[in-house]
Amino acid sequence: MPGWLSIPSLCLLLLPWAFTIFHQALGDPAPHRGPHYLLPPIHEVIHSRRGATATLPCVLGTPPPSYKVRWSKAEPGELREAPILITNGLHARGYGALGGRARMRKGHRLDASLVIAGVVLEDEGRYRCELINGIEDESVTLTLLLEDCPPPPGVVFPYQPSRGRYQFNYYEAKQACEEQDGRLATYTQLYQGQVFFVPGRLTLSEAHAACRRRGAVVAKVGHLYAAWKFSGLDQCDGGWLADGSVRFPITSPRPRCGGLPDPGVRSFGFPQPQQAAYGAYCYSE
Repeated sequence: MPGWLSIPSLCLLLLPWAFTIFHQALGDPAPHRGPHYLLPPIHEVIHSRRGATATLPCVLGTPPPSYKVRWSKAEPGELREAPILITNGLHARGYGALGGRARMRKGHRLDASLVIAGVVLEDEGRYRCELINGIEDESVTLTLLLEDCPPPPGVVFPYQPSRGRYQFNYYEAKQACEEQDGRLATYTQLYQGQVFFVPGRLTLSEAHAACRRRGAVVAKVGHLYAAWKFSGLDQCDGGWLADGSVRFPITSPRPRCGGLPDPGVRSFGFPQPQQAAYGAYCYSE
């Protein structure tokens, strides 16, 4: 009859709708995104120590017909990642200062892991292993942490070079902080050990010798600030530090000892290294 659907027509309309409901009830599988060549890392955080050799794992489950692997590192304060090493599985090329200490592990033909020799403080951070095959790029991200650089509790200390205040650009400030075993804008390392004062009228070289005789080294600025902050070191005598400055820590300000009402680390600036007029602050583990 006109206006009525035949049974076969009705079935043709209902079957697609029925299969839709059926698949929704079971849960459709995720859309196929193509092959995934990189295996997910077992550990995304790699721990190492300064001076050690660190391995950042990156392994292919199966190789694409042609590909490149690019390792890069996200640098603080920069919007892009700095390349470290690029390889096509046969040949590799390093980039930048880190590239000179980096190589591919090549434990087997599918191993694209990055090996970094002589780890330094600035190597800590986020790394990316990216597979480039011209069709669908893949990547894994890992983080390198140094175990002897624990997160700071919030101590920040100022550093002033011998040439005067406000003379650093970003990279010079970053390097100056690293030379003091610190990091730019944060104090990243607590010093477990002892800072002690050696009295006398010493030159800078004599201060180094005096600390060595006691099984120690001349303290850095960060060592002295940590000893003042956490150990309550209070010493009215100026002493040489490793950067060539002369400073002394005051916990309890008093007449003729500090000159200011507040506690802190006082500075005599940077005298001539040959000037024999100060003691030495030594640091030992």
